[in-house]
Parts: sequence; C-alpha cells; structure tokens
Amino acid sequence: MEEVDIDACIQSLIPNVLHNPNLKHSHLKKQFMAYMKKFSATPPNESIIRSLALLLDVVKFDVEVFKASLGAGWTNPVELVVGPHAGLSYRLNERCDTSRLLELRTIADITIRKMEHGSEKTLLQLKLSGAAKPVMITLSTEELAQSLAHLLDGYQMLYNQGDSVFKLKGIERCETMTMHEATIRPKTPNNIDNNIRLRRELITLKELIGGGQFGNVYKAIYHDLEKDDRIAVAVKVCKSDAEPSDTQLILQESSLMRNFRHAHIIQLIGVCVDQPMWLVLELAPHGELREYLQQEKDWLPLRTLTLFSSQICDSLVYLHSTRFVHRDIAARNILVCSPQCVKLADFGLSRALDYDAVYTASRGKLPIKWLAPESVNYRQFSMASDVWMFGVCMWEIYSLGIKPWAGVTNSDVIMHIEQGSRPPCPEKCPAALYNFIRNKMWAIEPHKRPTVDQIHAIIEDVRHQVLRNVPPDQIIVGKPLSPAGVIVAEMSSLPSLTVYRTMEEQKRQAEEDAKWLEEEDGDIDDELEPDQIPSTSHSSVENIRTSNGYLHHTPTSTRSLRFEDKTSRELRRSVDGVCDAVTKLQNSFNNLTHNEDFLHSVKEVTSQLREMLIVASGMRDRVTTATQRTEVDMTKTLIANDMKQMSRVMAKLQVNGEQTIFNTLRRDVVRICGELAVNCTTLQLQLTQPPLENEFSALLSNC
Repeated sequence: MEEVDIDACIQSLIPNVLHNPNLKHSHLKKQFMAYMKKFSATPPNESIIRSLALLLDVVKFDVEVFKASLGAGWTNPVELVVGPHAGLSYRLNERCDTSRLLELRTIADITIRKMEHGSEKTLLQLKLSGAAKPVMITLSTEELAQSLAHLLDGYQMLYNQGDSVFKLKGIERCETMTMHEATIRPKTPNNIDNNIRLRRELITLKELIGGGQFGNVYKAIYHDLEKDDRIAVAVKVCKSDAEPSDTQLILQESSLMRNFRHAHIIQLIGVCVDQPMWLVLELAPHGELREYLQQEKDWLPLRTLTLFSSQICDSLVYLHSTRFVHRDIAARNILVCSPQCVKLADFGLSRALDYDAVYTASRGKLPIKWLAPESVNYRQFSMASDVWMFGVCMWEIYSLGIKPWAGVTNSDVIMHIEQGSRPPCPEKCPAALYNFIRNKMWAIEPHKRPTVDQIHAIIEDVRHQVLRNVPPDQIIVGKPLSPAGVIVAEMSSLPSLTVYRTMEEQKRQAEEDAKWLEEEDGDIDDELEPDQIPSTSHSSVENIRTSNGYLHHTPTSTRSLRFEDKTSRELRRSVDGVCDAVTKLQNSFNNLTHNEDFLHSVKEVTSQLREMLIVASGMRDRVTTATQRTEVDMTKTLIANDMKQMSRVMAKLQVNGEQTIFNTLRRDVVRICGELAVNCTTLQLQLTQPPLENEFSALLSNC
C-alpha cells in the first residue's frame, strides 16, 4: 500500500470533469486510501466481477443491438437486443422498453437468405422448438445478418450444450419463409431466354390503349419474320424511370406467362429487354372486361355473363393446378378477345405456392375491396383467397361492371365483412347462384370455401340450365361434390395367390380388432360419466385460428382412450375448455365488440388456462425419457411466453384509447389466444402419449 502512488492513481482513474472543486485534494486522497484498504484483500476474479458490475450501470456491455425489421421487408425498423438476460428482445428506440421476442435456448434452426436479386437486404429465419411458425427478421446487409446469426447460434450452443444450428443458405429470393417465390429464378435482362427475345425494330407502336402501375399499354404491329406475317399485339412499355424492383416484376411476369398455355389466359409473345423494356402480349381487341360490361350492358344476356364466369373459372382451375395464385382477380384484369371469349391477364402479383399453400405478402399496394379477410388482416394469400376474389369478380360481371363496396372506404370494408355484410345480389344474377357466392365463396374461414374445380362444376351446371331457358328464379345450385379418395396400387407385380391370402388375413384381423374395440368401448363407457365421453363427430378444437392458419383437431381415438386414467381425462377436459374459450372469443370478436364482452371472453380463456396448467403440473413425472422432458419444458416455455405477451398487450389496451390502435391490439390478443390453444394441445399430446413400446414388442415377436 505504501508503494502505491495515490496522486497518480487519482489522476489516471478519475477524470477532471468529475472532480468537485469544493472538495479538498487531501480529503479526496483519504477517501481513496480508505477504499483501497477496504478492497485490498478481495481476490482478483471477484475484483474484476465487481468492477464489471459497476460498469454495467453505466454501459450496457452485456447486450448487442442490431437495427432490423420484424417480418419480411424493411417496413417498421426496430432495435433488436440480444443478451443473456434480454434473450432476443426488441424496442422501438433507446427510450422505449424492450419486449421479449423469444428465449435463446428455444432456437432449433437458423438460416439466412437474400431478400431480392440485386438487394443487400437479407432475411434471417429462426425455427423454434415447439413452434409451428418461424420467426423472420430482415437486416440491411448480409454481414449484419451473419453477425446476428452467429451470436444467436453461440448463445443456443451455450444454453443447450449442443452443436451449431446455423445454416447459410442460397441467394434465392424469398419474401417470407412461408412462401418461396423461387419456382422461377429471378431474372435480369441479361439472362432472359433467347426464344422470347424480340427485336424492337420489328414492332411498331400504333395507339395508347391503357396504363398500369409500371407503364402504358399500346396497340402495336409485330412483324413475324418466320411466318412473314404482321400481327396485331399489345405492348406493355415499362416506364423509363422505373425502379430496378419494378423492372424485376415485369421480368417476373414475363417468366410466369411464358409457361402458361391455356385458352383463357393471355399469351406472352416476347420481350424487348433494352430500356425501356417492352412486354409483347396477345391483343384483346375489346379491352378490359369491366369497361366492356359497362358499354354493352343493354344487350348482354345472362348466358353470356355465365359463360364469362365459366371461362375465368376454367383459367383459375388451370392456374391452381400449377400451384400458382393470381392475387388480383378482378374485372379490370380480365380482357375480352371476342363477344364469346374472355381471358385472364395481369400476372404481376401472381405467386407460386410452396409446401404449406399459403403466401404472405411483405409489402406493396393491395386491392382491398376485392380481398379476402385473411388477406386484408394478415396479408396471407392462398387458393382460398383467390376463390373469394373470384366471387367478387363474378359479382362485378353480374352487376355489369359496377365496382364492389361502392361508397365504402377501404378502411371500413373489413369491418362490414366481419359484421356479416356482403355486396347485395345483382339484378341479373340468379338468386341461387348469389347465395352460393355469398355463403360458400365468401365464407370467412378459408377452409370452408369450395375449390375452383367445384365452383367450375357449379357454374357449368347453371350455364346449362340457362341454355335450357330455365327462368333465373328457378335455377338450382347443387352442393359441391368433394373429390373421392382413390388408392392406386400396382397389383400386377404381386402373385395373385399371395394378394388374396393377404386380403383374407387382413379381413380376419380387422374383424377381431373390431370385436375387441367394441368390448373396450363398453368398458370405457362404463367408467366414464356421460359428460366425460368425448364426441367423435365434433370437438371444440376443430377449427382454432392461428397466425399460421387453422389447427384442425383430430378426435381422440378409442385406442388412445384405453390408456387414459383419471388425470389424463382431467387434462383432456381442461385443454378442451381452453380451446372452447378461444373458439368462442374468435367467433364473437369483431371491431364493434364491446370492451366489457371482450375482457370477459379473455378472462374466460385465462381461467381455463390456469386450470389446465394446474392439472399439467402434476403429470410431468410421467414423462420418462430426457427427450420427452425437454419437449414438455419447451412447450411450457412457449405457453409462458404467450401469456407474458398477452399480458403486455392487455396492459397497452388499458391505456390506449385511439380506435385504430385499440382494435389492432385486440386482434393481437385474439391471435395470441389462438397460439395458446395450439401449444396447450401440443402439451396434452406430449403428456398423454400412449405407451407404444409393448405393442411394438408384440408385433415384432409375431414377425
């Protein structure tokens, strides 16, 4: 201590700006000496830890902050905070509180992808244990995305004591992880196929016939050198000042259309790739369907309107068979080639569907009055959303070109739809067909809408009735036929005798199993009280809406019930109670729901959830393997995170009175409740899995 130069220490460790001019140097020196004596016996490691703890109050060095945007696309940038205590959280800025996004230990897979060709923006995808939907984060550069990915990967390896889960994937464009646009590669003018390239000098523009988002449309003459013929065509001219992303969309449209071959889809003839880019298309002499309907409304008969509907539906059957959604089905995007022929056009918004048949748009303007509710609320598009839009397009056709929801603002359309309102029946539309459009094609739940194949069969049946001069008020619309399942097997490769013996053995075994199941059902029915017997025809969890679609409940099988004891039945009933409460909340909620009713429904969900967790807490000891225990713990963590998230949103509801934000927050609560129902069902399955080991052993012994 005597060898320490106190004056030098004070000068080097305490900045001059912190010196109190009223404090004498000798007094400061005595204080410094007292602190040195107090901590001189502290071990070096503890000294470092105490110093870092003091420094942490001044500088938050235990977290990393990244500027990013949640979801796909650079729409609302936030600050991501990553650290051992913060997990992965986000905040709007330094002055705002952080909100927990996920627990670092739940990360199961990390991938990064480029958003667009020629763009630095990169998409980071995080798949979580026990979660069906991945978390998506957009960062401004690939370097930042890799830095964040390595940091998250390091934390999950530290927590889980496992291997790396970070995978650096390709450069394919991907706006969301639920929909990959790359069934066609992003194209540039340099890699357009030569067989669709056209020389500009062979095309003569004649007159302006229309305009669009990316440029004007002209009537033109194309000189086909191979056939030595001059063809009337339509030329879409891209604006000279168009953004690279707009040019990319034009190229994408050309790439899509060159692959489509259908009698009622406008054909692509070729592309002039030099700036300004030209898209050369088949000419429809009569222009857009909406204008044609308005101009010819005095003589258009019902059979022609129904024919137009059938032709458009036929093109959608073809489009959906190739797993594409159009996303912009409206009379303005239907072209009239002749008084008896219309064709689907404008594929600028079309997208290819990936494995889950849902595409989530990240940005761009959308035709609100034509969109399905899930497209307006969540920007989700599917074949079912195309069906809704086609229903609106049919309404336009029978209304002879009138726009839907006239006099209603875009912001109010979804409120009218949720209240059950729909555009009224057009004068020329048969009542039975309108009821089919209103009740089936415009069903709120996407899975309840018919397919375009079923719709085409209905329209064709109506068209034949019209051709037989059946009065409109007597036209009948039958129930859509569901496709029957067919098992296809190559039986010729098996010896016939072996086949018959196998079938007879399976029949005998099935009869024995049926007899045994009847006996077991009798035992179970005797043990269960009437209100405890599960229904196989209906369940409250049959259609729980989630942010990723719908949770379809499979009724509990008799085999599963054989292994249920009293506690398992209590857990099943409590989970059904949660799902009942969530279903009631989702079905009753809309923008006009009184806040008291809404709060009552939410309290019912939380009350049922509390009962379920009490029952589940006593069943963890039944889980025997470490892997199953880990899965149960992860699912409980997800439920806890959902509850914390709902608590935060409910707290914001109490202090926010602005109507738009208020309804957005209430929608968030409904969405979180849907996720809770999914996680509760997963937890029930994990805790009540029947013991299959004995059955497998018995099967193996018979082999």
